[in-house]
Amino acid sequence: MPPVTTPEPAASVVVPSHRGAHRLPDLMAALAAQVVDQPWEVVVVLDGLLDDSEQVLERWRDRLDLVVLANAQPRGTVAALTDGYAAARGRVLIRCDDDLSPGPDMVARHLAHHASREDLGVVGATRDVFPDSPYARAYGRPANERALAAAYARDPRYRWLSWAAHNSLTRTTWDRSGGFDPQFVYGQDYELGYRLHRLGTEIVLDPRLELDHRGPALDVATRAPRAFVSGASRRLADHVHPDLVRPQDRPTGWRARTWTTLVTALSRVVRRRGGYAWLGRRVDALLPHVPPRLGGRLVAFLVEASGASGARYGGLDLRRFKNQKAAELDREVGDDRHRSP
Repeated sequence: MPPVTTPEPAASVVVPSHRGAHRLPDLMAALAAQVVDQPWEVVVVLDGLLDDSEQVLERWRDRLDLVVLANAQPRGTVAALTDGYAAARGRVLIRCDDDLSPGPDMVARHLAHHASREDLGVVGATRDVFPDSPYARAYGRPANERALAAAYARDPRYRWLSWAAHNSLTRTTWDRSGGFDPQFVYGQDYELGYRLHRLGTEIVLDPRLELDHRGPALDVATRAPRAFVSGASRRLADHVHPDLVRPQDRPTGWRARTWTTLVTALSRVVRRRGGYAWLGRRVDALLPHVPPRLGGRLVAFLVEASGASGARYGGLDLRRFKNQKAAELDREVGDDRHRSP
């Protein structure tokens, strides 16, 4: 069958993908099952030709209006998304990462939100999907539940913090925003969300657009150093935007103050991402042998200390952390080649 094409799509689903051959089939199947009464397209940007992603996508050309952009060498998520948005033809631009599983009404719901407005940003939260493991039981699932509850309860003034792997805006709003700031190798999403908020864009968090996320951190050795990099990205955001204000959760009670004191102490003793990766491996070895509640506290302690340390000592040049995502992906597919201390 010939490729599916549409002359003027109402929406473009933009998918950045790096070494995603094992992820893309599930996403393509979910996109092919969309129920939409308007024309739409899928724009996949392959960030490096490092696996069989091109061949995987070819199998879907007869079922989707599919545009594939391929960079021979990886250039990072910001470059991939920028290329994807530039190539997209739709009025509504929907970001959907390759490890998400949209329901059949995803495209239609985004289109409905933007039907009569240009000044709206729409976010769908993500629910992490874990294989059963000591890490998932002790920390992964409970932490994700807490994060989702906090996102849905958040003051509308701070909904920009949820701007991440699944969102939408119109072409007009994207052009007004100026796009991603290339300084942000990490944290590029919420930094863009903050600028959208500052432009007066109303950000809506739609519970019916919540998607399963098939690519969360699967162990402490991944999650702890990721927190360090996230902390460094927050420091850069504070440097770039001196007026940026986040919600403050001030601890109350002696237990909360003791916890904060201990987290701060560890964050000042261990000052490198590699140190938290090493500690994470030690905690991973311990988790099968302790009650989940205690294990969860240990992981939370390490993750919070790592984030605080990254914010204090991570520096402003996030390019030094460009191998973090490669290391995480290696863990996901069971490949040791790019893991870094």
